[in-house]
Amino acid sequence: MNNKTAKNKFFKSYEFMLLCVVIVLTIVLAAATGGKSIKPDNIIDMLTSYSAYGVIAVGCLFVIISGGIDISFMAVAAVAQYLMALYMLNMGGNFVVIYIISIGAGAGLGLINAVLVNRLKVPTLIITIATMNIIYGLMMRFTSGVRLHGFPGWFSQKTEASLLFVSVGTLAAALLTAWFILKRTKMGRRVYAVGGNIEAAKRCGVSVLSVHLFVYGFAGAAAGTGALIKCYLSQQASIEALYGDEMDVLAMVVLGGVSLSGGKGSVFGTLLGIVLVALLSNGMILVGVSSYWKDLVIGAVILISFCITGWRVLAAKKQERKEGAAE
Repeated sequence: MNNKTAKNKFFKSYEFMLLCVVIVLTIVLAAATGGKSIKPDNIIDMLTSYSAYGVIAVGCLFVIISGGIDISFMAVAAVAQYLMALYMLNMGGNFVVIYIISIGAGAGLGLINAVLVNRLKVPTLIITIATMNIIYGLMMRFTSGVRLHGFPGWFSQKTEASLLFVSVGTLAAALLTAWFILKRTKMGRRVYAVGGNIEAAKRCGVSVLSVHLFVYGFAGAAAGTGALIKCYLSQQASIEALYGDEMDVLAMVVLGGVSLSGGKGSVFGTLLGIVLVALLSNGMILVGVSSYWKDLVIGAVILISFCITGWRVLAAKKQERKEGAAE
């Protein structure tokens, strides 16, 4: 594919349309807030505040591309956050250790989801809703909902540099890792293959179990990493810290153009989805709109995105039928 063809393809893509929406929304919000939305301090605050959700959204992207839907990621994040916090309070440690604990705990729970999805052969939505409730129930039983705080100085004494590194730096690393896996590795191609047509992928020798283990493990690791960021920003670990924010994360991925039937999605699209949700949420706060309206707007945007996605799928099928009839 030459450069001209690649450019034409990009200008016709959903990602380009979404990029235009982001640019227009940025201009509108800047005008509506008297320039407050584009001030450096607000931009930094917005990036740091939504970085945790962005990292979790990157993990969720892998699951949806593979043809599944994971609702348990916030429960997984809660476990990883609590374990990380307990270790800091009792053992001390450092950033390397707590990253390993968060990623390891999240990946471990993700692997449980993968085995259940692969073996039970029931909709992934049902399985992950069940595991979400089981995890939250067990966490409440063993922790009684107690919040953990009072962390060591190396974790609690934040600087502007450390804040950006832990939040935005981690999000950037997650996006680059996801892009490399999906675009440059065999596993990335297998994830798309399983999501596009699982039976065809099996006939080509793809191990569906290995793909499930990878995508749900990766999603769990991303959830654990997002939990670490959230804990660093709030300086407390709580079961309810991320509870109820599932829709924001799903909105980021869905708005990024991922196909809910699997087999399609991009890291760039997800990045734009993250930016769009952050702009909407931050902009509505700046203009003084109630938080209740934020949920309504996010829900409406998701619904519109579903409609657009469905229309595009139907249009593609119609075009395929026309081409088939012409041949």
